[in-house]
Amino acid sequence: MKAALSGFRGKFRLSRRLRVTIEGKGFLLLTLGVGAAAINTGNNLLYIALSMNLSLIILSGILSEWCIRGVSVQVRPASEAFASRESLLAVTCSAAGKRFPAMSLTVDLAFGGTRLTARFPEIPAGGSATRVLSFLPKRRGALPPVSCAVSTLFPFALFEKSMDVAAEISLLVYPAPSGAGEPEAIRAVPDPSGGAAPAGRQGTAIRGAREHLPADAVRDIHWKASARMGKWMVKEREREAASVSDLRLPAPCPPHEFERLVSRACDFVLRCERKGQPYRLWVGDRLGVDASGGGRRPRALTFLALVECDGTLSGRGT
Repeated sequence: MKAALSGFRGKFRLSRRLRVTIEGKGFLLLTLGVGAAAINTGNNLLYIALSMNLSLIILSGILSEWCIRGVSVQVRPASEAFASRESLLAVTCSAAGKRFPAMSLTVDLAFGGTRLTARFPEIPAGGSATRVLSFLPKRRGALPPVSCAVSTLFPFALFEKSMDVAAEISLLVYPAPSGAGEPEAIRAVPDPSGGAAPAGRQGTAIRGAREHLPADAVRDIHWKASARMGKWMVKEREREAASVSDLRLPAPCPPHEFERLVSRACDFVLRCERKGQPYRLWVGDRLGVDASGGGRRPRALTFLALVECDGTLSGRGT
């Protein structure tokens, strides 16, 4: 029965909600008092005061509706998000297409037990404004659906009118890096491609010569080739193949132990990226992230954010 009532409320939820503020309650009591006095005494001045109070209530509803109608909200990540570390979200409130500015707006976000509030004193007609909010993700994975509500106290702060707006966000929370020693099951192997690894360094063997570029160092000038060709030439060196570090995550694995290993693997990935060292990530016997190709850091962190203790990949909320 309770579930049926909740579904009924969700289906027939009003597009606008109204909350009377403390000031508004005092104003309503004053209006009722003036009305009662006008009826009892028949004083025309009291009737005029009652009419003015009622007109202010109607005007408040009209202006607040003009304020929030046509407002849109966009939420995007402002930084990489790691579990148990402060991260940033950018909330943009737009009044595009409005002929009137939006005043005294408040945007409330709720997801996974977290509530964030962004305040916008004024948004010009056709413009937008952005606020950066900090939040603390609880665990790795994809953020759950975000519910967003826009409210305003404009113009007299007697009532707070609010409405729900769509604000989708695609954000992955990466594991909390834990640098307690070297992760288990790491071993260095030669690059299987047989050539230079993407992070390989320049070697001492000279492969040939090429035309000089402005960014080339003077010590790399190939003097004999330059004299022979009549233009500046530089030495083109062989690249030494770098060893690739393999990190294997056991799967299946108990959830608590797996989370510990994933956190240490995240710290390992960040250290490898800082040093420019190639690496590969395995879960069980399946290769999750290869050492070749570009964009290895986001691929590795995304893999660690979504991998489950049974070796599968799936999104999950914070």
